Amino acid sequence: MMPRMRLPLPFALLLENVLSSGVPDTAVIEALTNKNFSALKSLLAEPGMDLEERAQLAEDMHVNWEQAVLEGYEFGFLHANGLKKLLRFRFKLLENEDYVHEGASLKRVELTGEQAELLRALIYRQWNVVEGGPSAAEDKRNYTLQNKSELVQ
Repeated sequence: MMPRMRLPLPFALLLENVLSSGVPDTAVIEALTNKNFSALKSLLAEPGMDLEERAQLAEDMHVNWEQAVLEGYEFGFLHANGLKKLLRFRFKLLENEDYVHEGASLKRVELTGEQAELLRALIYRQWNVVEGGPSAAEDKRNYTLQNKSELVQ
């Protein structure tokens, strides 16, 4: 199995924002490749993002959107605010409503096991995804997301 593509933060968040539209993967790839987001803008989690500019820069850097969408990717670097955006885009989770930011961790993040594995695959380079026990939702568990760089002291 080939290693997953590593995307820089601006491109990964662009992809996650476009994925948040809920349209099929083929439409996501087409929008990113053609840098045409007009049909999706009203469906995006963050319609004000500089979509065209990021997509042009990604093209200049030869990002293969089809590979990223179909085979998966991982974040090369992800700070806490980027992780919060990822949680909002991918899982529709909001800070202080669905989880809290305490120190170097995001706590009480409710995810299914499948969601936790997906998140772990995206962010494992800089964040630990630690199961913390049952949540109020029957099919979910509470997780803590710990920044690895903050744990080393």
